[in-house]
Amino acid sequence: MTPATHHLAMALWAARDIQRHWGRAILLAGSLVGLIVVIAAPLLFSQALQTTWQRLMEQAPDLIIRRIDAGGWAPMPAAEALSRVNTVPGALEPTPRIWGVVPGPAGPVTVIAAPGNIPADLPSGMTAPESGQAIVGEGVARHLDTQPLTLGNRPAVAVNVVGTFDAGTGLATHDLVWLAPADARRILKLGPGQISDLTIRLFHRDEAQAIQTDLTRAFDWPIHIVDNRTAALRLHNRAAAIGSTVLLTCVPALLALMLVVAGTVVESAGNRRHWGLLKSIGWTSADIIRLQLIKAAMICLPAVTGGLAGAYAAVFHPVLAGVTAFWLAGSQHLPALTLNSTGAAWIMATIAALVGLPYLATVYLATLRDATSDAAPLPAMDPWT
Repeated sequence: MTPATHHLAMALWAARDIQRHWGRAILLAGSLVGLIVVIAAPLLFSQALQTTWQRLMEQAPDLIIRRIDAGGWAPMPAAEALSRVNTVPGALEPTPRIWGVVPGPAGPVTVIAAPGNIPADLPSGMTAPESGQAIVGEGVARHLDTQPLTLGNRPAVAVNVVGTFDAGTGLATHDLVWLAPADARRILKLGPGQISDLTIRLFHRDEAQAIQTDLTRAFDWPIHIVDNRTAALRLHNRAAAIGSTVLLTCVPALLALMLVVAGTVVESAGNRRHWGLLKSIGWTSADIIRLQLIKAAMICLPAVTGGLAGAYAAVFHPVLAGVTAFWLAGSQHLPALTLNSTGAAWIMATIAALVGLPYLATVYLATLRDATSDAAPLPAMDPWT
């Protein structure tokens, strides 16, 4: 018998052996799938959340200027703010913004207003909304049951949705509502000529600290400046904190893995008589070890693949991602997360090794111990029965 034929015959024998105990095999595979999903999903979610926020911050302005008073944030007169920023060298492209977070039909949404010109990153053919109209992101459109869309309270503003942002812009427009400037000012309680804040681009980001000092001196009222790097670091720390917290969910999973390993050892010890019978018909210890490893691989490899696929779906599938986000981050309004292929592949390989290798190693060592020891004596048979 050639080696290839020998291995094929061994694989068929292992498959028939699994079929004889199909219930035990299904329970074992299901346990491995559940272990991998519980361990891998939180790690993939944390890594994807960090990648998503990082890419958002790469598109954000370098500095954001807000006016503050004793009560916190305060509206800013647009004309005066622009004139003062223009006196500071190195502060480029000052852009007034009208935006804020207001109550929506299914939770908070971000309201923005833009001039009549279409932003460069929007699809061609999309025009700015007129008074009484709105263009919304997919996260808002998903919860829009009837027209009109009611936003805010005291006063509440009702607008008709006339368009939806393209799915490709979901990273920045997931919970966005684009309104006409007059509607946005009314819902945000801004007067004519007032803005929410001012954004600035820098020629050299290393000069951010010096320019912040010059900007503070240029204004007659107190301002708060948000640096892009500081905000990015804050989001990075938040994602890391979520990842550290959800790692606690892996502790019960690792305990369950220990139970699976212990069950494998007990099962191996219970097969000593069966292996003694196989040896009596010509099998060797190497054949028995090879058979057990093939059986373990037939159960473990599909279970690991299914568990990793389930963890990936739990983080990136449109339906399951909301449940995972609410479970791990307490929010269902996160945008579609972005996959970092290198980081995700490393996490999946690590989890596969963490679950699969201990199981296969336990099967090998337990079989090596029991198959090479003296088999338990077979029970005496009564010749008259």
